[in-house]
Amino acid sequence: MLDIDEIPSQHTESTFPCFVAVKVRLQSQKSASKYKGTWDCFASTVRQEKVFGLYKGMASPAAGVAVVNALVFGSFDWLIKIQERHGINISGNGGQPSLSQIMTAGMGAGVITSFVTCPMELAKVQLQNQTHSTAMKGPIDCLTQLFERRGIRGCFTGMTPTILRELSFGPYFVTYECISRASGDHAVTGPKVILAGGVAGMIAWCSTYPADVIKTRIQSSPGEYRNMLDCARICYQSEGIGIMFRGLLPTLLRAFPSNAATFVAYTWTMKLLTEDSKTLDQKNTAAMI
Repeated sequence: MLDIDEIPSQHTESTFPCFVAVKVRLQSQKSASKYKGTWDCFASTVRQEKVFGLYKGMASPAAGVAVVNALVFGSFDWLIKIQERHGINISGNGGQPSLSQIMTAGMGAGVITSFVTCPMELAKVQLQNQTHSTAMKGPIDCLTQLFERRGIRGCFTGMTPTILRELSFGPYFVTYECISRASGDHAVTGPKVILAGGVAGMIAWCSTYPADVIKTRIQSSPGEYRNMLDCARICYQSEGIGIMFRGLLPTLLRAFPSNAATFVAYTWTMKLLTEDSKTLDQKNTAAMI
């Protein structure tokens, strides 16, 4: 998921970065045993590292959040048009895309975005798991060190679980669309956008959250696991099924407001651009007359 908020997953994370740091530490094998739960992790981080500890590693997602959100929504729209052009998953619902088209386009957008979000999240996870000052000075330095040690593959550690997590953009856009259509007005505005966007973010995170846990474990310790299945097996054997949902509370706490803000910004921007386009067309028509 925009945490498309951190990324946006990418589900946006930059809106409430303090919860992102808590989530990552609860998911990480090295850090999780130190904390009793969400609030203990939050308090301990502030107590030991001051408030700046909650924002560690956020330079990477903060710098790319606009790019990632643009890529997600742009890819989604492009994939919808491709399906319509080739008559795939067509519905006779007054020209509106079918839910199958929306699900396919959302999942496809997630796969495309993964190639950008994976290295960004890798740097974020590595930096947020530092409890004290270390040799890694920032996201660029972190990725540079990984490249020197493990090559280009090292910069894409955790790519498979990242792709699986980003498939949540399918449920993300479908949930938003369902709530929008249920309101009786496809072009929802105001409180309806906030409700649809917020609920969509929460549903999306819940749909693929275990993949996010595995991604964090793999990215916290590059080279420790053979693959995603090996990581899942070891985590389950040592910590039980509960590990697959560790850190879900802080994730959901930020999911509603951050994704509501994402859709509000998107709908407002598109409305503004559409109005400007119409105004320009009217001026051109008047000039021709």
